[in-house]
Amino acid sequence: MAGTRPFDQQKRQIRLGGGVHQVMVAPDLITDQSFSFKLQESGTNRDYRSFEEKVQTYLHAITAPAMAAYPEATPFGGIAVKAAAQGSPLRIPDMMSSRYHMNDVSSLLRGKRVAIVGLGGTGSYILDFVARTHLDRIALFDDDKVHVHTIFRIPGFIVDAIGSLKVDALARQYGNWHSGLEPVPERITLANIDRLAGFDFVFVSVDDGPARKLIVDWLSARGIPYVDCGMGLDWSLAGLSGFVRITGTDRKAYDDNVGSARLPIENAKENEYRKQAQITELNAMNAIMAVIRFKQHFKLLDRLDEATSYIFDTATMEME
Repeated sequence: MAGTRPFDQQKRQIRLGGGVHQVMVAPDLITDQSFSFKLQESGTNRDYRSFEEKVQTYLHAITAPAMAAYPEATPFGGIAVKAAAQGSPLRIPDMMSSRYHMNDVSSLLRGKRVAIVGLGGTGSYILDFVARTHLDRIALFDDDKVHVHTIFRIPGFIVDAIGSLKVDALARQYGNWHSGLEPVPERITLANIDRLAGFDFVFVSVDDGPARKLIVDWLSARGIPYVDCGMGLDWSLAGLSGFVRITGTDRKAYDDNVGSARLPIENAKENEYRKQAQITELNAMNAIMAVIRFKQHFKLLDRLDEATSYIFDTATMEME
């Protein structure tokens, strides 16, 4: 450590062991003092169980008094520096990939641009998952606002979200994870659908049949990979019963499924989905299926079949 011995908030010198002693950490970093101490357990000293435990203990010993005196201070300023050094839009360094020797896999998404069309329950969960990746850009398309009844569908809790545009509230929240978010407060129609050109992948999570047909037809005709999400719920004798589905990612998927339950192009006349706010587990399930298919497309996950659509039955817990 550089400088004099640190003191706690009661102006007492912190007992750290060691003392005045220069240590060369690196050619351009020489400390003025050193310290070393053991942890105590049941009244006796014990060795640290890991190097991580040792570093965390030392860090707390030095920073806790400073943070008590200055609550806004943080010892984690280096996190942003490390994240920037990785050359990724992620604001938190991807230590998990390096820790488990998966950098080559996670890097497959570098430079890729994706769009999420529809930021309701499923779309917002899709964002929750992909905001933690090295995607270069994530565009959010939705013109709706967050309402009291719809905030239940969004992951976690976003302060002051009610009344805000969904894309703005979510971009603000997930901007803490990713710097490449682009909120677009627009509903995709024939007039602006060309805004989807240039994306490497598009998640379609709209609940309007004609809009789904327009978007998926347009994307697949231009060779833009996509995954369309959807679900349906109805009352049964024992409670709600329904399905969660995904369809994609090419023209064959469109041709094989358009107009069927796997890619509906009309709005359901009777459907409990719009009436049930407390089904975030199904929204999350739908998003999980979509993101798995997305990662299969870019070879992050293996794929052993050529199916163009998958349906999960909530009553039987079976995938078709």
